[in-house]
Amino acid sequence: MDNQIKIYLDSIVFRIQKFGGASTYWKELLINFLKLDDVNVVLQSADFDELNNDGKEIAGLLTDKNKLLIENTLPVSLLRYLPFTKRLPAKSIYHNSYYRTCFQKNVVNIFTVHDFTHKRGYASKFPRKLIHIGLTAIGLKNADGIICISENTKKDLMHYYPGIPEKKIKVIYHGVSDEFYHLPIKKDGWFRDKFELSDKYALFVGKRGGYKKFDILPEAISSIKGLKLVMVGGGELSQTEYDELNKFLPGRFYKLDGIDNGELNELYNNAYCLIYTSIYEGFGIPLLEAMKAGCPVITNKLSSLGEVAGDAALMLESITTESLAKKLIELEDGVLRADLIEKGFNQSEKFTWDKCFTETYSFYREIYNQKFN
Repeated sequence: MDNQIKIYLDSIVFRIQKFGGASTYWKELLINFLKLDDVNVVLQSADFDELNNDGKEIAGLLTDKNKLLIENTLPVSLLRYLPFTKRLPAKSIYHNSYYRTCFQKNVVNIFTVHDFTHKRGYASKFPRKLIHIGLTAIGLKNADGIICISENTKKDLMHYYPGIPEKKIKVIYHGVSDEFYHLPIKKDGWFRDKFELSDKYALFVGKRGGYKKFDILPEAISSIKGLKLVMVGGGELSQTEYDELNKFLPGRFYKLDGIDNGELNELYNNAYCLIYTSIYEGFGIPLLEAMKAGCPVITNKLSSLGEVAGDAALMLESITTESLAKKLIELEDGVLRADLIEKGFNQSEKFTWDKCFTETYSFYREIYNQKFN
């Protein structure tokens, strides 16, 4: 691939997601891609205030405005469901952050598949579910190269779309930010006024609904004397969640929102463990964040989680209250705990954003040469 080939990175995810794995992935890719010449960031409008925090961080790096292409044609609420609306130079590369495509035949289309939660019926309800499934099908059909973020996602892709040639597909793992690391000396954190650091607390990070299986946590944690629950992000508690937490953990649960990675790193460092009970994930970045910070992890081997966690986590035999309570008790063993922490450090080192970028750029070259040479 000629070094002068223009690359267009459509960053619509920064307008669609407030936070999440897809937004983090795109931000980390752009941080590296912006170091190259002939890389263009596509935004849907020139109003940077409409971007999420990841997008604002990238906007701050755009010192060269020649690297910025503003689509500026329709509201993003419509553009997210439409193909790319601008005409790109022939033999350029278009990679979209969130299930859009470019219909130009003389452009290389790269399509990232994060998961198949909609296809499996775990995510949005009708009609949005069908729209998302349709956009995915169109994007896959039109793609010259397809990136899957785990072997499990590739397995699902081959199952649901068996006609796609495997040579088009590449598994490229996410990384984990260097903002997560072990603090050798635990200090009184910014959250001191929320609960006593001397108290044990389990962490739950991200969304809680449905397939995340958050519903087994309150009763399981209640069986461990003195253990509290700290929930980070994931939106407001529903009334059902609030009632269950008050029933099993009165005065023993906390909900934190709007924290940055430095603050989350302190939470990981001081936590008894991270609990990640989801039965389906495309990847599972919080597993690696916790491991990198020296926080033991309790999860399961379903979907991509066993693939990402390796042997560095306590695995639930079943996604039940009883199984989770059992693992929480096992974690009180100091030898087991130290072993998990050490294995977690080693496992997290296998996943870096630099590696993700290098493999992505190499895949661009591979697919470009297949199409034009």
